[in-house]
Amino acid sequence: METDGAQQRGIRMAFTNLAVFGGAFFTPIVVGKITNSIGWWWTFYLVAIFCAACIPLVYFFCPETAYRRDTALNLDLLDTGNAGVADKATGFATDDAEKTGSSNNGEASGSTEIPPNPHTNGATSTPTTNTPPKATFRQSLALFNGRKTDESFWKLLLRPFPLFFHPAFLWACLIQGLMIGWTVFIGVILAQFFLATPLWWGEVKTGYAYTAAFIGAILGFVIAGTLSDWSARAMTKWNGGVYEPEFRIVLVIPQMILGCAGLYGWGITVDGLLHSTYHYAVPLTFFALEVAGMVIGAVASSLYIVDAYRTSYWDSSSVWKYTYTAYRRPRHRGLHVHDRLQEHLQLWPDPQGFRVACPDEDQGHSPVQHCRFRPAGCVPPQHSHV
Repeated sequence: METDGAQQRGIRMAFTNLAVFGGAFFTPIVVGKITNSIGWWWTFYLVAIFCAACIPLVYFFCPETAYRRDTALNLDLLDTGNAGVADKATGFATDDAEKTGSSNNGEASGSTEIPPNPHTNGATSTPTTNTPPKATFRQSLALFNGRKTDESFWKLLLRPFPLFFHPAFLWACLIQGLMIGWTVFIGVILAQFFLATPLWWGEVKTGYAYTAAFIGAILGFVIAGTLSDWSARAMTKWNGGVYEPEFRIVLVIPQMILGCAGLYGWGITVDGLLHSTYHYAVPLTFFALEVAGMVIGAVASSLYIVDAYRTSYWDSSSVWKYTYTAYRRPRHRGLHVHDRLQEHLQLWPDPQGFRVACPDEDQGHSPVQHCRFRPAGCVPPQHSHV
């Protein structure tokens, strides 16, 4: 993102999130067919095969791009008389000049004049930087080509944790983490309703149901990619030509509309499946809207952080990963949030007619872990897997 201007980051950030979330929702579409045709273990075999094929491609054709940037190139962090100076303790910018790119004179830092050189008859000179020569192909294959920072290993390791207490990064974690968490829960409910009662679908058709989520990810990419840069340019014009990273937060409006519509609509319509009130396509449509809202929210929070706190963006990526893995903490410690909520979700469907039917219940096994829920007196079809 550092190679792109602020007016170009929106579509690129949207495409990055599409690659992450779109790939996650495209996978079940093919995994269901793979599981039914050649066995579930082949899903892991294929992952290993593709990874083995990608390793040499990455090694030979994806060189390291990190380098020590000359300070003169950090135009948004230059010290122009206490303007845009980063706080050494936190790494966060302490002046609005970082966001607006303006100097003390109110001029854009990118257009600041260079003092005339007396040896060039008053002509302005351009700053010179010690640009290292481009590495050759053979040099790019080196496994180690030097440190990119002088900071200690322990400081780099522990630096992301204080960001949990920073309001901007906490907001970004909530914007992304909560929607991703609800998407996981919808996947749990989808498996219960589509694989078991009332639809009794197999693995293939249930996998195809995730086509709706994949379409929702594409929809979120289109909306976020279209609105992010356009809205930032429009509000910059309305703001007298001064850009503010807070302009990116406007994307939470379509996220709220699509996300809330998807969550509430899914809860209402999937419950109607039990009574044949709605066609199965209706809750899947709301699932697509919820995924679209999730993608838009991820783009909004990522763009705001990279624009407002560029020096801490990569540390914030670690913070987001910590938030995601909170759903996967070890169960024996009592912190497995995902499993605890999943148990409550599985008991939700229909309090009037559902019971736990578990052949292993007499042997002391937990009915939540080893059983599928079915209505009282219901006998599943013979072709279904229960």
